[in-house]
Amino acid sequence: MSERSGKFLLGLVLLLIGGLVLLDQIGIDFGDVLGWVIPGLIMVYGARKVLGHGGSRFWGVLIFTFGLLMLIGKLHLLFHGILAIGLIYLGYSLLRHKDPPKEAPAEWERQWAQRVLKEDALDHWESGMTKK
Repeated sequence: MSERSGKFLLGLVLLLIGGLVLLDQIGIDFGDVLGWVIPGLIMVYGARKVLGHGGSRFWGVLIFTFGLLMLIGKLHLLFHGILAIGLIYLGYSLLRHKDPPKEAPAEWERQWAQRVLKEDALDHWESGMTKK
C-alpha cells in the first residue's frame, strides 16, 4: 500500500468515525450503522483485490466472502466449514497408510555415486586452488 492510499484510508476512517459520532448525537444508533458499514468496507477491499492488478485474487475472494457472510449474519458458517475441513483432513491423515521406509541403496549404487562425486570437475578445480 502506498503512502497516499494509506493517508486516504486513514482520512476515510476518521470521516466515518466523525460521522457516526454525529449520528449518535442526533439519536441514530451507530451500532446498527456499523453492522452495515464494516462488512461493506471489507467487501469493497476484497473486491478491489479481485478486480485490481495488485494482490492475490484468491485472498480477495476470501476477504469478500468473509465480509458478505459478516453482513448477512452467517459468519459462523465460515468458521464451522473451516473446522469441518480441518477435522476431515486430520482424520484422513490418521487413517492413510504410511509408506514403508525405503531400503538403503545397493552397494554398487553407493560405489558409483562415490566415483561420480570424486570425478566432479569443480572438486578438481577447488583442490587445485587450495594447493596454490
